[in-house]
Amino acid sequence: MKRSATRITAVLLLALFISCVVCTGQAHASWGAAKIAELMGKQNGGAAGTEPEPPVQEPPASQEEMSSEEALLLKLVNDERTKNGLRPLQPMPELNRLARLKSEDIVRYGYFSHTSPTYGSFAKMVYDAGVRFYSVGENLAKGRSATHAFYMFLGSSGHRANMLNGSFTHTGIGVVHDQYGVVVTQLFIMK
Repeated sequence: MKRSATRITAVLLLALFISCVVCTGQAHASWGAAKIAELMGKQNGGAAGTEPEPPVQEPPASQEEMSSEEALLLKLVNDERTKNGLRPLQPMPELNRLARLKSEDIVRYGYFSHTSPTYGSFAKMVYDAGVRFYSVGENLAKGRSATHAFYMFLGSSGHRANMLNGSFTHTGIGVVHDQYGVVVTQLFIMK
């Protein structure tokens, strides 16, 4: 009986997630799997302190360098842009730093939104850092890995539109580990 109730709850949460994605667009596009797992753990009596520790992430040697996961994600995005007749995005060290800060902020404060309680909107965050742009975009995902996040982005029309926006010229990518896998922030600008 308890197992049946758990399955029904999981199905209802998944249905709620799908309806949220359809109704709210890209802001919550990759929130579902991690949140459902978290809620299922609480429902099944998961005690505080029993969750596994997040894996230790090896940071880049400096904020200007991309981690191997960030570099892989950039390659996947640029390969997709090339397949679609677009110029590759240029990595921008300051955007990489900001994207990492945003991912770290999401992990630290447990939210998932384009508006940070620390930095405000992503446009404000980029502007306040002194990065000048004509237009700006942001993709967010929670996934098992950077590659998983990339394929979630491809499967979402809003996220895909950002990655394949021919106006964007530069990008920054921040991949930070949490207890479920990774939090990914992609920032895009047109200079």
